[in-house]
Amino acid sequence: MTNEQNESAQYTRWAEQQLLDYDNRCPGSLFADGLSLTVAEGYRLQRAVTKLRIDRGDRIVGYKVGCTSPTIRAQLGIKHCVTGRLYQSEQYVSGVSLKYGNYSNLAIEGELAVILRRNPKPTDFTQPGIPECVSCIMPVIEIHNHVMHGTPASAGELIANNAIHAGFVAGDATQSSAWNGKSELSIMIDDDCVATCKESQLIETIRTSLQWLQTSLAKTGDRLQKGQIILTGSIPALIPIKHACTVEVNAPPFGKVKAFF
Repeated sequence: MTNEQNESAQYTRWAEQQLLDYDNRCPGSLFADGLSLTVAEGYRLQRAVTKLRIDRGDRIVGYKVGCTSPTIRAQLGIKHCVTGRLYQSEQYVSGVSLKYGNYSNLAIEGELAVILRRNPKPTDFTQPGIPECVSCIMPVIEIHNHVMHGTPASAGELIANNAIHAGFVAGDATQSSAWNGKSELSIMIDDDCVATCKESQLIETIRTSLQWLQTSLAKTGDRLQKGQIILTGSIPALIPIKHACTVEVNAPPFGKVKAFF
């Protein structure tokens, strides 16, 4: 075998182990065993796992953008944005009841997601506000397996683990035209408000995340498409869930979303 073939076979073996670990709710054993990857290598492994998931019948419905805020970057020890895939098998609707034990060190984020009306263009990002390429906006609860083995934490490990994404719960989609220049977001755990975010930060994150994501995907030949869902990133911290509870994200004027763990 050539060096290229050997390398490809290595990534396939790593991907098979990554997916097995994920299915067994013990993600990232390769990194617990000392594997260290660069950002580029992390994305290559993420793509290899994606192929395996598609081969067994899953489907990509969009992307997430992570590490968008200083709060999250400091929490995870990462200095730049990352992206991961969203899978149809892990997309839930508001009101869903999910088993707490199905996740490893469960944590959540409350954020806004968008549905694309078309592939973004550079002109979509020249003005403040919601980009023209966005059709609808909805509040989401993003679910995470908050497991990082490396010391210190590395972007390569985070990316290879699909940015620790484990699914998302979405509220009803609201037309982007409903935005009147004001918005806010609050995260409730069992009726206690644990985090808030207001106005310009939310809308600015939509714009900057989409712009970054389009540029990032272009480097690997991928592109954003009409109908895809994009999780645009959390401004408040990643919130650990240590017991069975109700999680609710309120984001007027874009509605609310609730999940039971």
